[in-house]
Amino acid sequence: MKKKLALILAGLLCIGSFTSCAPSSPSSEKDAAKGAGNQSEMVIAVSENQKEFYQVVISQYRKLHPETDITVEIIPWIDNTPTEKTEKNKKAIKDMQVQIMAGKGPDVFLLDESDSLLPDMVKSSYNGVFLDLNTVIDGIKSLPLNQTVVKAGEVDGKQYFLPLGYRLAGIAVADDTLGDFQPSSGQPDKFLKEVAAHAGVESFRNESLMKWYLPGLFGTPVLDYEEKSVTVSKELQDMAELLEEGLGITDENAPELPDIMTVGDSDDDSFAMLVEGSFASGTDIKFLPFPNGEGGINAQVSIFAAVRANSAHASEAGEFLAFLLSDEMQGSTGWEGFGNGKMPSVVPVNNNAVVPALQYKFALGAEEYQEDAAKKAEELFQLTQQVTTARFCGYENSLVRRAVFMTDGSQSVEERLEDLKNELRFYFDE
Repeated sequence: MKKKLALILAGLLCIGSFTSCAPSSPSSEKDAAKGAGNQSEMVIAVSENQKEFYQVVISQYRKLHPETDITVEIIPWIDNTPTEKTEKNKKAIKDMQVQIMAGKGPDVFLLDESDSLLPDMVKSSYNGVFLDLNTVIDGIKSLPLNQTVVKAGEVDGKQYFLPLGYRLAGIAVADDTLGDFQPSSGQPDKFLKEVAAHAGVESFRNESLMKWYLPGLFGTPVLDYEEKSVTVSKELQDMAELLEEGLGITDENAPELPDIMTVGDSDDDSFAMLVEGSFASGTDIKFLPFPNGEGGINAQVSIFAAVRANSAHASEAGEFLAFLLSDEMQGSTGWEGFGNGKMPSVVPVNNNAVVPALQYKFALGAEEYQEDAAKKAEELFQLTQQVTTARFCGYENSLVRRAVFMTDGSQSVEERLEDLKNELRFYFDE
């Protein structure tokens, strides 16, 4: 049945760790306390890197829904190290992909952009892999979610996957350096140069990290699924060339600030740590988001959920996703009581969750910094409301990174990008 969502705080902020799940291969975790019987079984596949996010969600859901037997499968992270473990994990991924394409496999997918099971969520949506979540969750568009971000999971008016968290890329600058300066450049490469010139720096410590999410800076996709075309803009090429020039420059002499940062990276807490440290020093850190080339800001969806199209547990799956996002999981406590587990660092898609989550992240329980943390969290929340485009960029990011930054450099950036376009010319027909 459909379940109306309550006012929500993102369940992706959930805490703890899967103590009984093997981290290196797909595994199952069943609740032995439920006993035998003809109970239904819903299979939830979780990306290995994100498994700690969902332990509380799943364990609490089991308590409230003992009638639903849940199996958790861990999707292994593939690091491409040439080992027996890697080959075993690759085979496990391949076997699961065969199941999915045969209309079988997990009922629910809790994934991130590093996932290799379904690397291109948009293409999978077009290919009919996922269920339209509007059929099992009422009123998605009326909820206090960042609707621009939610739309990233929509294809032809159908919500095939649900963005749970996202990141913004930008430059962190000390307020005394920034002063009254406001960048006016609308393109990422010009923006980078403009801020560097104002700050009087020649390079940024983390400039090379942008090679991991270069297409995600832009509002226009490289892969156009409606037109079935591949487009590499001149602006993306310009930015790639700028990064190519700086990749060989050591960052040892670059100042701590300004620097390239992301707010909401699922694997990087650098910005939160920087802000946390700034309270004691009295330094006010400002975040300048990269322009998306279209007069706004692009959000890169980094954590998301989907339901298999022909799942026999579609109703339960919709109810689970509702619970995943509900107040029942987090309320207004942010990440209080997280303990020693890995803290999720994405920006929640739920607008109500952003300030309490960031406040807790910035203050880390220190009472004397609560006011400063709340102020900074609210400041960043206002930036999230300026997002004008949002995309699932993980697959494009990986394609461009491999084509441009993982080659021998004998070709120009333009030639490398042209080769990529040629390699992808039949991609939409596969």
